[in-house]
Amino acid sequence: MPFKRYVEIGRVALVKCGPLEGQLVVIVDVINMSKMLVDQPSKDFKRQVVHLRDMRVTDYKVEIGRMPDKSTLAGAAEDADYANLFASSAWGQKLAKRKAKAAMTDFQRYQKMASKGGKKK
Repeated sequence: MPFKRYVEIGRVALVKCGPLEGQLVVIVDVINMSKMLVDQPSKDFKRQVVHLRDMRVTDYKVEIGRMPDKSTLAGAAEDADYANLFASSAWGQKLAKRKAKAAMTDFQRYQKMASKGGKKK
């Protein structure tokens, strides 16, 4: 199975720490070997520099050129539909379960434990 998660322009990445933690971003420019300029199709997102160690590259790619404007990026992202593809992948489902579990209250955790039959001896 060939390697397919190259760091390249248009590659979708998941930010793992910092203020963008948990967000999917698109690499729009490679600054150097370790820093990438990333963007999102949403209008209120400003392009930011993210270190490569702070993000995980996914299998998904958006067909764009270097440094596209917001409208071009939004159109290409809509065509690629990477957000829905990621959400339906095993990785996206695992992150959604983790987020739902973290948002549970004490009583909800108790109800879940009780519905499973408690501890098995």
